[in-house]
Amino acid sequence: MSTDTILELHKISKLFGSKPAVHALVDIDLWVERGEWLAITGPSGAGKSSLLNILGCLDTPSRGSYYLEGVDTASLSDRQRAGLRSRRIGFIFQSFHLLPHRSVLENVMLAEVYRGEPQPGRRERALSALKKVGLSHRVEFLPSKLSGGERQRVAIARALIGSPLLLLCDEPTGNLDSKSTDSILELFEDLNQQGLTLVVVTHEEHVAQRANRRIHMIDGKLNHLGSQSEDLGESNSVKTEQKDKATLAPSFISSRDLLDEAIAGMFARPSRMLLTLLGIVIGLTALVATIGLSRTANNRIISQFDELAATEITVIANPSLITSESVIPWDTSTRLARLNGVVAAGTMSEVNIGESLVSTSPIRDPAHQTSFKMSVQATSPELFTAIRATLEAGRFFDEGHSLRHDQVALLGPSAALRLGVFGLGQLPALTIGDKLYLIIGVLKSVERQPELIGAVIIPEGTASHDFGLNGPQKAIIETKIGAASLIADQTPLALRPDNPNSLKIEVPAEPQRVRDAVQSDLNILLLLLGGLTLTVGAIGIGNIMLVSVIERTGEIGLRRAIGATRKQIAAQFLLESTSMGIIGGVMGASFGILIVIAVAAYQVWSPVLDPLVPLFAPLVGGFI
Repeated sequence: MSTDTILELHKISKLFGSKPAVHALVDIDLWVERGEWLAITGPSGAGKSSLLNILGCLDTPSRGSYYLEGVDTASLSDRQRAGLRSRRIGFIFQSFHLLPHRSVLENVMLAEVYRGEPQPGRRERALSALKKVGLSHRVEFLPSKLSGGERQRVAIARALIGSPLLLLCDEPTGNLDSKSTDSILELFEDLNQQGLTLVVVTHEEHVAQRANRRIHMIDGKLNHLGSQSEDLGESNSVKTEQKDKATLAPSFISSRDLLDEAIAGMFARPSRMLLTLLGIVIGLTALVATIGLSRTANNRIISQFDELAATEITVIANPSLITSESVIPWDTSTRLARLNGVVAAGTMSEVNIGESLVSTSPIRDPAHQTSFKMSVQATSPELFTAIRATLEAGRFFDEGHSLRHDQVALLGPSAALRLGVFGLGQLPALTIGDKLYLIIGVLKSVERQPELIGAVIIPEGTASHDFGLNGPQKAIIETKIGAASLIADQTPLALRPDNPNSLKIEVPAEPQRVRDAVQSDLNILLLLLGGLTLTVGAIGIGNIMLVSVIERTGEIGLRRAIGATRKQIAAQFLLESTSMGIIGGVMGASFGILIVIAVAAYQVWSPVLDPLVPLFAPLVGGFI
């Protein structure tokens, strides 16, 4: 290659696909001299764009060799080819490819981002390039405010800012009117006279005629239609003088420029950014709220489970001990109340009423049963707290009723229904045999000792006086959670220090396996809900980002042309999306926490949040 030769192609071929392969270029031989203006014409599909992509190092040939200033481009890495584009080649496109959200000056300055040039002086160089194309008065305008000819001049200024050796133009006047076309061609002539080498692909005859030399392409093959004083197409005998590719500076973008480009890309289209953020926020809000609500419900269920689990102790006489006297003392409630860990304790006994019937009607009706064989239970007043009894109407009897042997009674809900007692307004009474008792209360429910639901309940003192009850038959103790085993050990000594073995202590087995199984099932449900929510959110976020990338294919092509590598563009897009993911994660975690707190407050629950979930939500958003 002579010192005046800019580029040289030897037997260049380009194939696309394999079944069958499409031959876009077939054995292309081409030389372009320094300062030459070459026009490439041909019908659509002739291979002009494929040839231009190879000349601009945007693509590599399937076969053959391409030398640009003596450098074998086929052997270059992606970064080296990108560096070659950014420093040696300028691109002019038919569609201008100006970033609409940036000013004229910023569009021109973009060309220096991938050269590793320092930011100081970048503005001055861009202003100089705009002055050269006659647009000094439009530097702060957005592209939407410019005419077609002015937009193309901005694109030319962007291509010229780095003082390239070669200017590649793809239909540069295709979108311009005749006046703007003439203006651009005159600018090309001035640049060519200043020594700039031009390669112009065009369909327009009057544009091709302006060139020094013209080649025509048909079906991927090259025909020389015009030349300078010598036919460059016959210079095959010139020996190529290769240059060391190691001297080429690779494409480079500083961290500051990468961050600036990412921020500009995020705010270029506010509506797109808001939609992307919305998708992330919705997905992560749902994730945090689902996990938080699941854990809150889990805690609620387990806490209720614990409230009833292993907090009840039953004390009865040892069955192996035969005695006619009561083993359990009358003051059992008082003794047990002194033990730390006891919530409440009371006694109860089955009253032997013989063949006596219970009735609330003073009249015997032969057609309807008015007297019933029913269970009669004698209890201490403290028992109602220990069994968690609630009243439908009336009141519980107290210690005074028992000490005075008052003939009062309470009815379980089933017993009240059976006896036809539906209120206490008329001071109803019942009879047990020939003894009359005033009904002072009706139970609504009991959480323990369900036999009381269908029973008549009278004070222990009354049962002792009326039916000869000689002592409590059993004691019911409610303990604090976790204190059952300790209280079970202490109860025999508290009640019968003289003979602890006379008592049998019944402690329900700690239902740890059942509790663990319930918690395990809830945890699995939590993970499934969280995973499903995260999957749906991730798919939504991925779709939004995919649409965003597809929408910006023109920008991607432009950045590739001005010297960006694939990794640099990927880094910019990932930095944009990761930043939005982190921001959306923070917002989603905040909204999710608020939802958990609001629901818990409404249900009067204690909100439970895994402290790691709000912290990891931004990381999850950024990762997605």
